Amino acid sequence: MKKSTVEKLNKVIDVTGELIPVERIKKEKAPAVEITTTDLTSDYDFSRGQYHNLIEKGNEALEELLAVAKESESARAYEVTAQLVRTLSDTTRELLELQKTKKEIEKDVKDPHTVNNSLFIGSTKELQDLLVGKNNGKG
Repeated sequence: MKKSTVEKLNKVIDVTGELIPVERIKKEKAPAVEITTTDLTSDYDFSRGQYHNLIEKGNEALEELLAVAKESESARAYEVTAQLVRTLSDTTRELLELQKTKKEIEKDVKDPHTVNNSLFIGSTKELQDLLVGKNNGKG
């Protein structure tokens, strides 16, 4: 953008400062973000509330659109209604995905050192002795 255009825009939106070239932004690394359970919970609650609000407003709009479509018997009105139904369905699916994502993140945050696979190095006799010892309460 030209400098004068930027200055005009800054004046209109009441912003001061300079333009930062995109190359400089790309070179600067973002600081590492540590996820805490408090942040996770507050973000989840906010997102969940937003999804619920969107779904509620969408349902209200859907009722009104259905009334308009029935009265006008317009193909376009029914098309818009169908698009809203699809959007509401997608939003509901995203709400469920949000819950799934939260559970995955909580699992990673709570226990980052989970061992999923372990390998025993030794003979079968040593393994058998080890297992027998655990079963007898020795190990």
